Amino acid sequence: MFVVRFALLSSLFYALNVSMIPLIYSFEVSVFLFLFIRFGTTFCSSIFLTKSLFSFKKIKQQRLGLWVLLLSLLFAVQSWLYVEAVKYMSVGLASVVLFTYPLLTYLIVSITKKRSLDLTTILMFLIAIAGIAAISQSDEGFYTMAIGIILALLSALSYSLILIITPKMSSLRNWEIVKFTTLIPAIGFLILFVSETSFYWPQKEALLLCLISGTLFAIGMMFYHISVKKYGPVRTANIGYTEPLLVLIFGFIAYLDTITIIQGIGVIMVALASITIEKRQLIQNNTAGE
Repeated sequence: MFVVRFALLSSLFYALNVSMIPLIYSFEVSVFLFLFIRFGTTFCSSIFLTKSLFSFKKIKQQRLGLWVLLLSLLFAVQSWLYVEAVKYMSVGLASVVLFTYPLLTYLIVSITKKRSLDLTTILMFLIAIAGIAAISQSDEGFYTMAIGIILALLSALSYSLILIITPKMSSLRNWEIVKFTTLIPAIGFLILFVSETSFYWPQKEALLLCLISGTLFAIGMMFYHISVKKYGPVRTANIGYTEPLLVLIFGFIAYLDTITIIQGIGVIMVALASITIEKRQLIQNNTAGE
């Protein structure tokens, strides 16, 4: 039971990090600055935990250059798309849509392995689509919500590709993968921030909030890796679904975000479909590994 707490703590810190985005936006902070601080904080944390510096030699020796570059770009795009989605929809609903990544992962793997989709899988996809349609019903306007949903789905797609490609770097430890794939996004977002035409230095409070958010993200990642190592990926992934629920709760408490009954039903439908598909994929992976 004690190990379960690592997965719950991971979800909690990830949720706290995500829930801070609207507050940070209220200070008119550049998205690129926020993402630079997030990735920079995570990169520094990975160096501390691995007790080693970034090594191009190690990447070259293991021929991981292409995968490091690809994963770095995907991590950057995934985070950027998500924080952009929060501009158009509540952070809680954006988090729910992001957690459709198990369905997208399953679909991509099925297509690449030419695996036929059974009736249950097709049904889960239809339920997820219906759930997303229900979430789009908002007083903020259909088109505004639609933009947010599309951005969140693209973020989920990027995350799916990350999950599929990460095993290519299995020769590295988890925190080494984090170290090698967060430096490029950190540098890239810093360059984008400095290059902005409306460049200005934000308030000290805003910088502090960005730093806190980045620290929460790094702590969440630390507990996630501990949980996967000690508890296994299956149960860690299942417990991970507490994250969007926590974000919905934090959004309601901090920003008075509310959802309609129809949107609530949509949240349940998306969660049901995603959890079902993820469990199925994990079972198939375990069976294949036996």
